Amino acid sequence: MVRRKEASGHDFTRLVLQADRRLPEMIPGQFVQVRIPSSIHGWLRIPVSIHFAEASQGQVWLLVQKVGEGSRYIAGLEPGERINLVLPLGNGFSLPGNGGGVQALLVGGGCGVAPLYFLGLTLKERNIPFRFLVGAKNKERLILEEELENTAPASICTEDGSTGFKGLVTGHPVWDEYDCSHIYTCGPTPMMRAVAKKAAQKGAICEASLENTMACGLGACLCCVTPVADGHNACVCTEGPVFDSRTLGWNA
Repeated sequence: MVRRKEASGHDFTRLVLQADRRLPEMIPGQFVQVRIPSSIHGWLRIPVSIHFAEASQGQVWLLVQKVGEGSRYIAGLEPGERINLVLPLGNGFSLPGNGGGVQALLVGGGCGVAPLYFLGLTLKERNIPFRFLVGAKNKERLILEEELENTAPASICTEDGSTGFKGLVTGHPVWDEYDCSHIYTCGPTPMMRAVAKKAAQKGAICEASLENTMACGLGACLCCVTPVADGHNACVCTEGPVFDSRTLGWNA
């Protein structure tokens, strides 16, 4: 059931969902499949990243960008209305141990910030040092800026310079100022590819959460496959959505 909804930036809505029982454990990077009325989306569900979860409390948050009829339907749900989810699906980000010079950089763009917020809270709980690096086209399209800054240091980029550093995330000075051992990224594919190359230059482990189009979420329809470095096509919904960038062949 929808417990609370909030507008978040340009065309985004955050839904706080409450179940009437304990939920399965969820980790940052996993996703849910949301059932949509057949009149809107046929028999297919819509994948949405898990924005935050407290399984023991039966609570899960979704951050939905309104881009089509299905996502607009989800974002239009009001408190008290019920929603049908399949969860949790896919794999999540791997978490480093807290010691030995471990420091993480979480790089996001657009709705890719949603799972990174959950990851940040998890790292903070484990006392693992980290910071955010977030990019958007302009100030109006930034989301969760206050929440991120309240969680950890956050570097902001906008392409037009309306707030923060003017330019792309890969050009931000934090790359030279912050010695990170682990990099986690989610957002547009060109951005993540560029981030993977920066990670390789720094000798850091890099994990990317892909946002391929998914239909079933269970590996049956194969519409989400992506080529990987060893030559086969990986099913993003079951083998991902989080991959080591070396597996994807993005480090070269």
